[in-house]
Amino acid sequence: MAVRGIEAYHRPPDVATAWELVQAGAEHVRLLAGGSDLAVACPPEVTTLVDLQAVGLRGIAVGADGALTIGAMTTFTDLLHHPEVTTHAGGVLADLLGQFGSMLHRNSATIGGHLARARMSDVVPVLLALDAAVTVHTGSAQTIPLADYLDRSREPHVLTEVRLPALPSGAAAAFVRFTRAAFDHSLVNGCAFVATDDGPGSPVGTARIVVGEAGALGRRVPAAEDVLHGRSLDADAIDAAVAATRDSVTVRERGAAGSDYRRHLAGVAVSRCLATVLARLAGAGAEVGDDARADGTGGAA
Repeated sequence: MAVRGIEAYHRPPDVATAWELVQAGAEHVRLLAGGSDLAVACPPEVTTLVDLQAVGLRGIAVGADGALTIGAMTTFTDLLHHPEVTTHAGGVLADLLGQFGSMLHRNSATIGGHLARARMSDVVPVLLALDAAVTVHTGSAQTIPLADYLDRSREPHVLTEVRLPALPSGAAAAFVRFTRAAFDHSLVNGCAFVATDDGPGSPVGTARIVVGEAGALGRRVPAAEDVLHGRSLDADAIDAAVAATRDSVTVRERGAAGSDYRRHLAGVAVSRCLATVLARLAGAGAEVGDDARADGTGGAA
């Protein structure tokens, strides 16, 4: 699909020049990353494109402690083919990337472009659960939590990288999404991250439960996290977290699903994610999507 109304195209050599162009163009300029979103939804006021292909923001660095630094121009195919990415936190990024769009979409879409668009995302819940931060350039570099970035992502900036911190020992995460069709946008998605204090069976030291597309791109569920903290992750703890999620999650009622159904799906998502996390912590390697409980309480919606 042709992008119409464009009067100027720039391909800056560095981030500083890209930022100068963003400032000069104001609301009429858009940064071009993979282009998969702009090709179908370029705002009519945009007359200038600033292509980031030559800036040097593509690549994945792994720290000595296992922390990941991902350049904003890194494609989802790059991520899918990187072994440290796909095994991070028990394989949660592989869970996500295997369900993310089509192969052609993954080949072009970039992680920075996806986050900067700030709408319809399966990626955001996973990154929030992994405690991601992003680095933005607004004349100088600043690293901020992803949650803070999402609140201010419409302000002019150049997103340069995504950072995933090192994991504590005994940590795992899992992701699940619900759609009407394989390539459709999620009705609800969710991600759970758990780190235990001293290996499998020990009390939960850190829990981050995120539900997305129910009422926001991704929002943590503190009530579910509080239920898990300090207790062993088992079937009773999972049930309690599911109940807390359904009681407290914020949902919307529009489009293809009503609020009651989204709230139900949010609970199922948390149930399945936590069951998979439990199996991963124990080394059982359960697949996401397995029923969380043998009695069917975590089964298909």
